[in-house]
Amino acid sequence: MTLLYGRELQDGKTARSLEYLMAGEHTYCSASVGGNTRKYHGLLVHRNRVYLAALDEHVNGERISAQQYQGVPGDEGLLHLFSFSLYPPCWTCMVGDALVRKTISFGQGVTITYTVTGVASLTIRPLITDRPVDQVVRDPHPAYEADIAGVRWNEIELEGDLPFTEDPATYWNVWYEQEHERGYDPVEDLFSPGYFTGTVQDGSVSLRCFLSNQRVGKVTTTPTPSSPREWIDYAAETFCHNDEIFAGYHWFPESWGRDSAISIAGLLIDRDRKETAQAVLRRLAGKMDGGVIPNRFPDNYLSSDASLWFIHALGRYRRRWGDDRFIAGMRPVVAEILGQYPESGVATLDHDLIRVVPRSTWMDTVYTPREGKPVEINALWIHALDEAESMGIIPPVSVESAAGAFRAFWNEGAHCLYDRIDPVDPAIRPNQVIALGLGLVEQDHATAALETVTRELLTPYGLRTLSPRDPAYRGRFDGDSSYHNGCVWPWLTGCYVEALLRNGRDRQAITLLLLPILSHIREAGAGYISEIFDGDPPFLPRGCIAQAWSVAEISRACRMVFP
Repeated sequence: MTLLYGRELQDGKTARSLEYLMAGEHTYCSASVGGNTRKYHGLLVHRNRVYLAALDEHVNGERISAQQYQGVPGDEGLLHLFSFSLYPPCWTCMVGDALVRKTISFGQGVTITYTVTGVASLTIRPLITDRPVDQVVRDPHPAYEADIAGVRWNEIELEGDLPFTEDPATYWNVWYEQEHERGYDPVEDLFSPGYFTGTVQDGSVSLRCFLSNQRVGKVTTTPTPSSPREWIDYAAETFCHNDEIFAGYHWFPESWGRDSAISIAGLLIDRDRKETAQAVLRRLAGKMDGGVIPNRFPDNYLSSDASLWFIHALGRYRRRWGDDRFIAGMRPVVAEILGQYPESGVATLDHDLIRVVPRSTWMDTVYTPREGKPVEINALWIHALDEAESMGIIPPVSVESAAGAFRAFWNEGAHCLYDRIDPVDPAIRPNQVIALGLGLVEQDHATAALETVTRELLTPYGLRTLSPRDPAYRGRFDGDSSYHNGCVWPWLTGCYVEALLRNGRDRQAITLLLLPILSHIREAGAGYISEIFDGDPPFLPRGCIAQAWSVAEISRACRMVFP
């Protein structure tokens, strides 16, 4: 099931809305079909620095690249584009009698190959820089060396099969449309040290860009998924690197404690990645301090849920594989969490339930402080108590007493669970599906709560973070005020599906709920699941184009409902 597109991508807006991503441990290659639209884009980005930003390409004197410049549409190159497919990214262009197929392969660096049918005179200018991904630079002057083989700057080498001619030039006013929409500086300049040029007849030539100490070696082979579910599995590999799960691209290419703990089940355990799951769990355990796993490494411990999600993941690991030896090694970690987490700086034990400090849950902006007793924190707390007992650990309070106290979350007026108590917050939010998925709510109340959640929060791409009837609701993403006050977060789909199945909902009907989000792999970050969507129609994708826990929980949902 190749993701295949046609001449609809001759429209600049359409081409620039479709992005590709290939990523390794500390290196990625990403852009839109219509050129760079973000400062984060680049053909070679290493350790959060952009080096090879783009290529300015001409075939028989006609431009086939489509980068925008401030005040200039720059879409003429797309008029030659007749086919685009993934993965690897492959453009098929026709210029006069020449058919040119451009393919980007990713391995230890990137390889850009031009396969020509007919005769084509190629001129390819590398546009280079040397900057952090979150900055733009005007009038750059990277120090470089050049000869007929190519160009070298900083720790990067670029070589080609065509001869290189040194001809320094600055490309002024490169325009990044997505940065403009996000309210950031959208303009920068890029430097070109020269160009590769030559004529190709019925053959192929390549450019190779790599770290100086690591020449391009084996190119990563890309499988051909046969279904949307297999595409989700392919996407899962992007985030898993040794003992880390990277949170998302483009602006979270690093490990976060909460995101990792939530993602372990869908990315690793359910996909039989036992050794990697062990490595990630060990790393999280090793970073723990006073029973709290950090939110963001190395030292941001403002997370009242990461430790509880860790126990949740460990329980899934144990039920999948048993593995008494590994679990025995994790037993002291669970005991430390149960003993110290309830007396930490982020959480305290209060009448058998957990009270947390502001901005310590996954809804962590100033617009959703959620201090008090959040519903999902206490659902995970009760689940952690149960897991501890099953491991032979005596918990600080009994599961029965905590579960009894949890009944205070029932909101009879709205027929669902309060989002938090002490103080009571009647806002209808999706966090309750975590409690419903864990089976902590009696049947009648669970049925009613699911009806309320479905009626108030369900969209084609998952659950809104707030009911549209709430005065605080924001239906379009416009920053932190809307982030958890209306935006749809696909990662909650896993728990929602789990709750539906637990409460006897028809499996076929649930399958239909997943079709729109599975179709989403053809848009935005092609092959991936976005971080968030608008809460109002047409539910446009926003945030990161590829988010680990979105992919993880959609993957887990698929495994629950598809044969």
